Amino acid sequence: MRGLSGIGKTATVIRALKLVGAGSSAVRVVRPCSPRPSAHDLENSRRIDLSAWSVPDHPEHDSDFDAAGFLRAVSAWAADGDGDGGAGPRVLFVDDVGVLTAERARWLQHLADEAYGQDWRVIAAVRSISAEPLSDDVEVLELGPLDRGSLRRVLDMELSVPVAADVVEQLRWWSAGNPRLALELAGSLSAAELRGDASWTGPETAGSAARRVYRAMLAGLDPATMTALATAPLGAPPLGGAALARRDGRSAVRHPLLALLCREARGADGHVDGREAPAAEHDVTGAHAAERILDGLHLDELPARAWAVAAATPEPRLSARAVGVSLLTGRTWLDHREGALVPDGVGPEWTDHLWWRDATGVPAEARAAGARVAAALLRLEGTGELPDPGTLRGDLRLLGPTPGQDWVGVGIQVHALLMLGDVVGARSLLADHSGTAGESTVAEIVARDLAAARVAAFDGRAVDVRTHLAHAAELRPSVDEWLPARGLRAAADAVVDGTAPASTMPAQAGSWSARALGEYAADLGAAHLVVGQAEGAVALLTIALEHCAWPYRGRVQVRCDLVEAVMASTPPGRVGPHIERLLQPVVTPEERSAVDVAAAWSRLRALLADDGTPSAAFEAALHAAPVPMSPWQRVRMLVAYGRYAVTRGARTTGTALLDEARTLVRLAGMTGWLRGIDAFLAETDTGGGAGPEWEVLGRHEREMVRLAVHGATNSQIAQATFVSERTVVNRLRQAYTTLGIRDRRDLVRLAETRPPAWLVGG
Repeated sequence: MRGLSGIGKTATVIRALKLVGAGSSAVRVVRPCSPRPSAHDLENSRRIDLSAWSVPDHPEHDSDFDAAGFLRAVSAWAADGDGDGGAGPRVLFVDDVGVLTAERARWLQHLADEAYGQDWRVIAAVRSISAEPLSDDVEVLELGPLDRGSLRRVLDMELSVPVAADVVEQLRWWSAGNPRLALELAGSLSAAELRGDASWTGPETAGSAARRVYRAMLAGLDPATMTALATAPLGAPPLGGAALARRDGRSAVRHPLLALLCREARGADGHVDGREAPAAEHDVTGAHAAERILDGLHLDELPARAWAVAAATPEPRLSARAVGVSLLTGRTWLDHREGALVPDGVGPEWTDHLWWRDATGVPAEARAAGARVAAALLRLEGTGELPDPGTLRGDLRLLGPTPGQDWVGVGIQVHALLMLGDVVGARSLLADHSGTAGESTVAEIVARDLAAARVAAFDGRAVDVRTHLAHAAELRPSVDEWLPARGLRAAADAVVDGTAPASTMPAQAGSWSARALGEYAADLGAAHLVVGQAEGAVALLTIALEHCAWPYRGRVQVRCDLVEAVMASTPPGRVGPHIERLLQPVVTPEERSAVDVAAAWSRLRALLADDGTPSAAFEAALHAAPVPMSPWQRVRMLVAYGRYAVTRGARTTGTALLDEARTLVRLAGMTGWLRGIDAFLAETDTGGGAGPEWEVLGRHEREMVRLAVHGATNSQIAQATFVSERTVVNRLRQAYTTLGIRDRRDLVRLAETRPPAWLVGG
């Protein structure tokens, strides 16, 4: 096994030996080239000193080496160990050989020949091989650098802080994929630097592990090569970038820490042969530094809120970055006087930088539309209101098709289109810009993922929501703490897994905009509605619409959720006036033109129609749609109609609709709805007795009850559920106590008269 020091040779060999069953019989020899070698088991719990079988100084003088005695000592020690002793393949792992010289190769060959006769096999770990060619019976395995995924797994195992994807890439580049070096570099970083909340471009000095790894390589460099490496510009490549090329263009700097060591060796003051080392790539002062921080989402480096940073340095591009990041994260931005959208001294062209990487060639009409869109959305951010949605819709149509857009700006437009109900336009905008080159900044990549997650949430594709959020959080772990991402994740988890939101308390309370707080409440309300917690949904959705009348889920869908929650939790005629005001939105035909939004609008009107059960309005909404609605909207319609019917006394009709919804959510991967449907049926079962108690039964108890109701004996239930018969008896007895019945006859009778939804559906 050949590879640089720290590359993972020892860990790889030990893991491989354990995988082939040699974990208890293999022996690891350490420091074989020193005067005091020793042997250990693979768990490093037992040790034997092998100094008596080592030639002082070096094993190159192998004529006096007693290989047979060496192996007899190791064999006797291994046999005396606890457990299996010699069970499994007997492998002698000679670690830490270093450079395999011709003399050391002969010594190892002598040991291997003797080991073969005693039924041992030998593996050696070497840093490099100078003895060529080796014997034909020696097989060399080259252990190369770790790829990004493997290095991330190593870092995740060793560190308690989630590491940002671009920081992983930087660590991989600086360490040349060497895990020991990567861990040494990571150990010198703060938690903020590891998470990507503060920038890190690379080390200023090489650590002790790097000096050990590259000691031999550094000593073997000729002066010209050392000078070339010392003068090569250093710096971690951008996300996804290639390794840095050497100045002479003939090869690449594969080991940047080696180049750093060359620079240190040539002169600690940074001068090499009278020439100054290249200057830093980025200006780290003033507006350029703030822009770099915002583009990289290194938000822990900001001395204040993003907009305050722009106000301190009035510059159009920086102002655009500050607004874009504020809208992206949902943080409060308006810290100055009412109506002032930009700091004094910043010209109107700042909005060009919000939407385009380069506004050259963009028509004046589109640029003017972009300025109006920015003004409207910033006012929405502070007030939650949108005075002129028609103008905003028209301006977005002018802005969207223009080329050369920044992905932060595209994400802002996607959000605006969704809140206007234009999911078709939002999807098209994402698709039109999906092939755009140059999405290199962290802010742009995260903005793209959040935009795609919002579209997926609008469509009810909860699994896709989680995928996009996971990708964004891999790049910037702090995304998980942003209010917009927390709300999206809570709603998606409810739909996929039936997970109820654990808490409604936002992180960093008071620092979020009115729009972000309203959308967060809307997402949590939708999650509560999915899992059957209608009263909690009413409170949250009411707060949502009071803080932001135009959430990204669209006015139609959020108000429809509120109406549905009210109908499920409040008796007819008892809706309070403050909620009644929110139930009657004025919605333009354009706002509900998309098929799924039209379906949600039909559901909203049917809920408010109150035309008896069965409802003619609901029947029309279910069966008269000109274009088939998505599975998401079909489930919403069935659940809403089912709840509507049950609360008005038509339990048979409502249960049938909910059963159809139950089947559809299983097929569509939205099984979180099952929890809400079952909870609703249990809560509305007014026949007395043990109706709601059915839902208290655990998964194992439910399976046993289901089998018992269908006539299985205790023995048959035990075989089917892989438990003992005594366990079946105990669990059924516990189920009887929970249900308030005495025996199996009562259980069958209760299941026939008032069965739970999960028993009927099973």
